Amino acid sequence: MKKPGIETVTVLATVFALSCLLLLLSPITLAPASADGEGNQSEQLPDLAVTAIKPYHYEWSEEYNVPKGDPWFNLRNYVAVAISNNGTADAGSFEVKLYADDELIGSETVEEGLLAGPTDNTTDVIFEWTPEGEDPLSWTDSADGAICSYEDTSREYPLRAVVDEDDDILEEDEDNNEFTKPEPQKVVWNGYMADEPLENYVHDSVNGGMIYTTGDGEYRSYDSDQSGTNDETYDINYDLQIPGSTKLARFYIYYTWAKPSYTAPKIAVTLETPSGDVYDPEMEKSCNDIKGDFGADIYAWGTYAYDIAEYVEESGTYIAHVSNQNYGGGDSDFADKYSFAPPAILVVYEDATEPKREYWINEGADLLMGGEEERYYGGFLSLGECKNSALFSGSIDSGEVEGAVLGTVSVWGGNPTTGWHSYLYFNGNELGMDLYEGYSGSYNEELGGLSMSIGSDDVQIGIELTDISDDLEGCDNEVIQGDDGDNMMPANAFLVITYEEDEESEPPGITAQEPVDTQITNTEGESRTFSIYIDQSVDIIWQINGTEVQTDESVTEASYTNTSATTGIWSVSAIATNGETGLSATHRWIWNVTNATQTPAVNITATPSPTPSTTSTPTPVHTIKPKTAPTSTPAQKSTSASTSEGNQTSEADEAPVPGFELALALFMLIVVAYLLRKETH
Repeated sequence: MKKPGIETVTVLATVFALSCLLLLLSPITLAPASADGEGNQSEQLPDLAVTAIKPYHYEWSEEYNVPKGDPWFNLRNYVAVAISNNGTADAGSFEVKLYADDELIGSETVEEGLLAGPTDNTTDVIFEWTPEGEDPLSWTDSADGAICSYEDTSREYPLRAVVDEDDDILEEDEDNNEFTKPEPQKVVWNGYMADEPLENYVHDSVNGGMIYTTGDGEYRSYDSDQSGTNDETYDINYDLQIPGSTKLARFYIYYTWAKPSYTAPKIAVTLETPSGDVYDPEMEKSCNDIKGDFGADIYAWGTYAYDIAEYVEESGTYIAHVSNQNYGGGDSDFADKYSFAPPAILVVYEDATEPKREYWINEGADLLMGGEEERYYGGFLSLGECKNSALFSGSIDSGEVEGAVLGTVSVWGGNPTTGWHSYLYFNGNELGMDLYEGYSGSYNEELGGLSMSIGSDDVQIGIELTDISDDLEGCDNEVIQGDDGDNMMPANAFLVITYEEDEESEPPGITAQEPVDTQITNTEGESRTFSIYIDQSVDIIWQINGTEVQTDESVTEASYTNTSATTGIWSVSAIATNGETGLSATHRWIWNVTNATQTPAVNITATPSPTPSTTSTPTPVHTIKPKTAPTSTPAQKSTSASTSEGNQTSEADEAPVPGFELALALFMLIVVAYLLRKETH
């Protein structure tokens, strides 16, 4: 048995030992609960920070840390926001927001989060950005050319990005979640994009066609000090063979590289006709474009259009004289230097011998340069951003279309350089790549009422004429000229639709089969059949003396038979009518029906035997739809006859048989004579 004192000491020793053990363990279990900044360890947390904002158009070059193409107005651009996790713990899902001039561009969530650590702790969050802006180029048309104006439409955008804006994540540092790009991002207009659709000049129809030609003209360059760009006049010859008469005529000048920047040429045009008449047409309309508000040498390109319909009235050789009216730079409103492709003449002519054609003429100037990295100096634009459109508005009756052709004109189109391409589309269907003809060689083709020709080998114009009948739609057709590095300027688009010619309707042709002669004779009681053949499906009305006696529908052969005509002259007509055209024709016979020659014998007997009356049975043949002949037609004989002398109420009494009156009169005379003779005896 233990003593009470020893038992107490044992309990105290046990408590003391447990207390010491607890004190030894306390630094491990309690240390993470505090973070006083004086040597104690803190809790492991992520630390998200925005480290860079990188705006670009095509892509960001990590190698050189520069954009491949700055952002452009009205195009889809991109902004890469770099996010780093500088903390000691991985971050879960988080949100990043981007602002341009304090306007929210977008919000993106990084669902996979971001790892912590010295490597793989940075990610780029990509935003799409399409700032809106205006073309800096505008102009006013004058008789000599376009007077251009420039307005700086560029804009600078402060770009700011914020990660975890709502503080949903507990971080080591909450003050580094926002970042503003040190320099505002400047955005300008890039005129190499498709920004100038070819507008419709006219939509009309004509029995005739269309002619487009550049004559014997060539490309003229101010760098080479060639006539037309310096103080010398350039002459172009056009051999025009115009069927019929002129309905419309246009003269086009396609200029390039006008200097100084933001100016257009001042040009004089004189037109000499085959008859020797000379005219000075004035510019009616211009369309102008520039590469954009970036880089050096911001020169204008464009199309000048002239109405020359009143001067083009005959076939033969026309001569156009083109001269630079501002050579030397005396007029600051205009360029003093420029180049130009060969001017073109467009004629719409009327010719009654040709089918009906509906046509659209679209014109303009849209400087393009796609190609992305192939044409980096154009701003890294893609093919999809360099697709010029020309809309041919209006509905057509596709059921009557015989064919449709498309003509396109593009300055510099078809440049034969490896890696630089152009595309043509119609109603969304790709017609082909590099289709333009004539850039460096003459070309002449006619298709579906549209003739297009280039007459020399150095024009730097591409034209294309193609059949698009299979792709034609019933409403609002569209052609697209796309640039994938070609660097061209679409200037014209023509659509010509040829309609099926209406066959001239002819009246039915009737050929008599029986009888062939138009004047015929029958004796009373004879059957007569009239038969005809018709060269088209018709409805027939048979008439006798103007009264309808029979009809036949949708036939090419027909006949009518009459067995009971009485003595007289009858007009028998067959009237043929085409139900679709409404045209008709008539064949007529003159039918002379004479008495049957009869010499009755005088039978002088004591008991005369009267001749019983007899009648014939008419059997008119009705081909399809017989109708009962009116009483005004030759009478049909009754089919019933008296069978006894005592029957005095036969049908013959009610409807006398044609020709019976004469026989009855003769019979009565014989009876009277017989009675008188008997009485005298």
